[in-house]
Amino acid sequence: MKRGLSGLEGSKTIRKRLVLPGRGRLPVASHPIIQEALGMPNNSEPAYLAREVPGVIIAHNRVLAWLLQLPNSEDLRSQGILPGDTLRFWQAAGRLAWEILAGEHFLPTIFQEAGNETRTAKAKAVWQPTLDAPAIAEKARKLEESLPPACLSFALDAKSGKAETNATALVHDFLTRVVDAELRAASSAFSAGSKRVPHDAWISALALERPEFEAPPETAEEITSAITSWKARLESVCGQGLRACLRLVEPGENGQKWMLEYLLQASADPSLLTGARNIWTGAGPARKLAALSGAHPEERLLAALSLAGRVFQPIEASLKRSDPDHVLLDSVQAYRFLKEAAPVLSNSGFGVFLPPWWKAQSAPRLSVQLRVKPKDAGEGQGTDSWLTFDWNAAMGDKTLSREELEELARMKVPLVQVRGQWVEVDHEALAKAISFWDRQKSRGLTLGEVFSRLRQSSAQAGLDVSDVQAEGWLKDLLGGTSENAGFKMISVPNGLQGTLRHYQERGFSWLSFLKTYGFGACLADDMGLGKTIQSLALILREKEEGRLKAPVLLVCPTSVAGNWMKEAERFAPGLKVILHHGTGRKKSAASFKRQVGSSDLVISTYALARFDEKLLRAQAWSGIFLDEAQNIKNPEAKQSRALRNVKAGFRVALTGTPVENRLSELWSIMEFLNPGYLGSFGDFHNRFAVPIERFQDNHATAILKRLAQPFVLRRLKTDRTIVPDLPEKMEMKVFCTLTKEQATLYRAVVKDMLEQIEKAEGMGRRGLVLAALTKLKQVANHPAHFLKDSSALPGRSGKLERLTEMVEEALSAGDSVLIFTQYTEMGELLKRHLQTKLLQEAMFLHGGLLKGARDKMVERFQSGEARIFLLTLKAGGTGLNLTRANHVFHYDRWWNPAVENQATDRAFRIGQKKNVQVH
Repeated sequence: MKRGLSGLEGSKTIRKRLVLPGRGRLPVASHPIIQEALGMPNNSEPAYLAREVPGVIIAHNRVLAWLLQLPNSEDLRSQGILPGDTLRFWQAAGRLAWEILAGEHFLPTIFQEAGNETRTAKAKAVWQPTLDAPAIAEKARKLEESLPPACLSFALDAKSGKAETNATALVHDFLTRVVDAELRAASSAFSAGSKRVPHDAWISALALERPEFEAPPETAEEITSAITSWKARLESVCGQGLRACLRLVEPGENGQKWMLEYLLQASADPSLLTGARNIWTGAGPARKLAALSGAHPEERLLAALSLAGRVFQPIEASLKRSDPDHVLLDSVQAYRFLKEAAPVLSNSGFGVFLPPWWKAQSAPRLSVQLRVKPKDAGEGQGTDSWLTFDWNAAMGDKTLSREELEELARMKVPLVQVRGQWVEVDHEALAKAISFWDRQKSRGLTLGEVFSRLRQSSAQAGLDVSDVQAEGWLKDLLGGTSENAGFKMISVPNGLQGTLRHYQERGFSWLSFLKTYGFGACLADDMGLGKTIQSLALILREKEEGRLKAPVLLVCPTSVAGNWMKEAERFAPGLKVILHHGTGRKKSAASFKRQVGSSDLVISTYALARFDEKLLRAQAWSGIFLDEAQNIKNPEAKQSRALRNVKAGFRVALTGTPVENRLSELWSIMEFLNPGYLGSFGDFHNRFAVPIERFQDNHATAILKRLAQPFVLRRLKTDRTIVPDLPEKMEMKVFCTLTKEQATLYRAVVKDMLEQIEKAEGMGRRGLVLAALTKLKQVANHPAHFLKDSSALPGRSGKLERLTEMVEEALSAGDSVLIFTQYTEMGELLKRHLQTKLLQEAMFLHGGLLKGARDKMVERFQSGEARIFLLTLKAGGTGLNLTRANHVFHYDRWWNPAVENQATDRAFRIGQKKNVQVH
């Protein structure tokens, strides 16, 4: 909750009486999962009741910053916070308010207090959003349509359930208050003359915390009239079915001037666009525009150009002619139009047509290209590796000669044509770049410095680095992990008991390549693609090559520690593996060192990384692996810091979740693998997390992808290069470890059975064995299933913990899952636990449901509305088509494999287009 509520420190807490829907004396929960978890009734129509609720007052000048810094829904869920519809709605409203501010869609206004007839009255100066721009108006309309009813709870009548206001009024009120508060904060240092002069007092009040000021009624009317007149002039731009347009035309081959053309366009038919020359001559298109709009096109065009002239002076100068149809501009004026005037005019309603190269994301910009190669052709030192380099300036993908660059530096115009393309030139930045890179060349660069230049622009370096061309092993590194990347494929170790698929050989070779040159690697393959065997192959190769001078540490969740032991025994029996876990583990430095000294692989858990930090730090490790590396997603958590402090020759992170989904998680994993590579967390947050997660910045996304690509290998089951290697149905046994409580109960059941068997005879003995097997299955499921109590579920069953982790991983990859159990009671426990832990709906189909309810569940699952579907084997094992699922979990095993196969075939059947994984 801390991150979700950060920014509200010091806010006043209150209890407020609101009218909310409820059943009986209980309110309706903000989310169905909460409703179910708390056991609230859900069997009748809610009634509106007034009740007191706790809350926090957020000042208008703080609410926007708070809404914008809130994590997205997935991040909130990962913190155990389930965002309700109202929170998501106000986040969307906050983003629209930010867009209004960024696009300058607002005007200063004045409101006179009604009914005050005194000579000097109170008035309010307010910044008011303008929602005239089509894109803004459309977003406001959609926001109004999506308003959750609970947002009107403050204005509801308890008897009728009707609100005293409506969605439109509420949205507009929010936008006005937030925009006004933000602009006041930004204008607080501004002062305009004497506050005794009403006009000056109005302007000053726009910058003060309190908007009230004194003004005679006639003064307020005068200001209002001026604002109305200004709005009317804006109407001339795009009102009454016509829109004034401006088109910037670049110079021809022999021309020295740019041309800004004037046009009119029919709002209802954008294809009807004609130049001002036709307007003045009354040619055919002009008559058509007049007929469509019922207005005088020439008057509308002149009025609009008069307004545009206030924004861009050359237009005003052109109006000295009686029939202006264009104005000629030099390069400096054209640049000013592109950079300054065009955005303002566009936001004011003008149609502005600019050269395509200016608007395009790929518009050519001056940048620096580096050609680098390692000084040492042998093994690298990671980001500390020294490089020799040369540099060139580039425009887009074209390299400029030194002569062209120096010619550009001598020119003093901001728009220059180079090789037939127009390019924006910042002469100060260009001079800095020439000086910086020439000086740097004599010193050399480390690889870390190259990545730093790619990561962020530098005032000292002038221009951004747009491309790095490399030689030697560095070329293989920057080539990424695609099929044509140049790193060498290496032979599989002799001691590996198993066959690597082609993509697994490539992943194993990639891990070995990065290790050789001193880099940490993140293997982020989809669940089921074999991260375990690729990792064991790397460790085994290091041993066979004689490079394993110390053991390798592998840290994983407790729930998979046993599975790693089993897989190591199966695939790499030549490795000496020990498990550092449990109360019997070695706790003194001396005994721990003796135990691990003769081993190849030490398996431990995240919980012990915190408790045994000193032991782990004191030991020398050849390498360290983190399985389920999303466990260090919080950079400030104690276990994250402890694992970053472990000294190891190489580092590997394994995760099946898309690391790009949560950028804080990406930074934390990369900081573990290659410390300092992505800069400090604060710099990373400002440079990438905020622009990408909050504003979907494509440029920042492209840079971050390029930085992460060399060190993150993620293959999906749907990749075309992977699919041919995979069977259509993959069956995997998952080994889980009993908790201490489960082990105690297990022994007790076995002991009780043996005691009773000694006293029984014949078929009675057989019945006791069968009954004991059922009890043991229940113990393995969960102690609460065996004990039949309503005690807490987390932390008591190794099987439940592992299932939860695997379901979470599948959901994060966008997959859907089926979970089968023999027992209705266990299904209810699973439903309760998964919904509480993952904060996602889990449907449960069992024999007690009517056909209509079953059909509705199947329909919702197949449509993707719900992605977790629990079923009992008897009720859901036959007759259903559930091809949406590509993961099937058999939580407890049935004695007859044919029954399980029938259940699996709910997903693996005709119509299934994805590979199905059966666990």
